[in-house]
Amino acid sequence: MGFKSLWSRLTGRWEESTDSASQTATGDRDTSDDETLSYAEQVEYGVDERELADEDLILRLLVKRGGRVDEETVLEETGWSNAHLTEVIEEMEDEKQVSAITVGRKRVICRRGFEPKGYRSHLNE
Repeated sequence: MGFKSLWSRLTGRWEESTDSASQTATGDRDTSDDETLSYAEQVEYGVDERELADEDLILRLLVKRGGRVDEETVLEETGWSNAHLTEVIEEMEDEKQVSAITVGRKRVICRRGFEPKGYRSHLNE
């Protein structure tokens, strides 16, 4: 999103909020313009991570770290147990959102398409 378009959105929201504040005082507020942020905007602007689903927390970490993150980092960031992380990753692998691979002694979680060069899935996808 370019700076000019972001600026126009923010100033538009500012004007809407000042208009709605004055309308709230008079009692005739229109709620039909309420917008929700896209996932990319939520990542950029920030969202309370306690409200996110487990899969979304993993995806957010992957977006922040360029598509790959090792399991130890996920455990440190989330505070989950190893068993819970394994369960979440298995579900995400079944849904083809991520792939968990072993690199040396570490397990690395990768977004689909962000696997290291030369990596070949055992499923030959």
